[in-house]
Amino acid sequence: MKYIPFLLSLLLLLSCFNMEAQVTQIPEETVSISANTHINEAALILETFTLKQSRRKLINLSSYNGPINIPINNLQWERALDLILLQNHLVRKDNVGYISIEDIPKPVVTVAEPIDPLAGEAMSKQVRIKAVAMLADRSYIRNMGIDWSSVLNGKITVNAGFAGATQVVSPMTLNASGIADIGKYKVDISTAIKTIESNQKGNIIAQPTVLVSSGKQGFIQVGQDISVKIMDDAGNATDTFFATGIIMDVSPTIVQVKGKEVIHLKMSIERSSGVPSAISTIITKSKSTTELVLFNNEETVIAGLFDTDETKARSGIPILKDLPWWVFGIRYLAGYDSYEKKERELVITLQAEIVDSAYDRLMRSTQDADK
Repeated sequence: MKYIPFLLSLLLLLSCFNMEAQVTQIPEETVSISANTHINEAALILETFTLKQSRRKLINLSSYNGPINIPINNLQWERALDLILLQNHLVRKDNVGYISIEDIPKPVVTVAEPIDPLAGEAMSKQVRIKAVAMLADRSYIRNMGIDWSSVLNGKITVNAGFAGATQVVSPMTLNASGIADIGKYKVDISTAIKTIESNQKGNIIAQPTVLVSSGKQGFIQVGQDISVKIMDDAGNATDTFFATGIIMDVSPTIVQVKGKEVIHLKMSIERSSGVPSAISTIITKSKSTTELVLFNNEETVIAGLFDTDETKARSGIPILKDLPWWVFGIRYLAGYDSYEKKERELVITLQAEIVDSAYDRLMRSTQDADK
């Protein structure tokens, strides 16, 4: 009798092991579906498993209406559902009371209000470029002691001198050919240009002004285009045009440096001329290209471009020197021809000025009109 409790405990333990073995031996439920099965029919087949496991229906809410396109062979139902969704670019969404098959959500694209590309131009500041191109007598400039390389803050250095009793009126009206050095002076560039012109030692050949938006390109040409005939591979003559004259190409950009505005200027200036003919065309060109940084209203100089001007003069006894050669050859006895060569320098002054944007000017004009 004393062994009965022990036997009962042993029997109870063996029954527990037997029940656990039976549970683990229950095979997992699988499903097989043909690849040609319609997706709605496949959803009905899989719905039996969703109802059994979580009491939720399986509903196809996608826009896809075709076969599942993949064979399912003895797969667990969730694995089968994932393969069907992956094959047909669909997604599963778990909701309260049902599971839905839906399309992959498309990203939301926000369409911004179209902006006029010229609106930014109206808001950007502009730069006014003023240029003066002068042809000056190089010897006169050298004798005056003008040093174009000494330009600073719109002023140049003049090392002036005078000869003996020459009256000194101002540093810019000196004889400039004397033997005494009276010192160096700082003179405005515009003053130097006006002095050279007033003494008839130079003439202004162009004075262009252009207003350019920051970061854009400005182009000025004072001259003409010449045509040159070029033969192509087929032997046909075509006209190719070349720009000549005073040509200025500028690209200013306003840059903020420590709260201050400066102008980064890319520019090229060209002086050219051409003489076309039936045989060849010669284009004489003087060109300068540079990049520089100027502050607002600063003036600078580009110089050092030289050319030679040769002039012919007839001198001698008036009237007689100009007689035709067949009048007894008197013109050769009463006169003679003289040739004079003058070396000229092309001097170009530039001034950059920052101008408010068109919108700011409009608002200021409107406010002034309301007053």
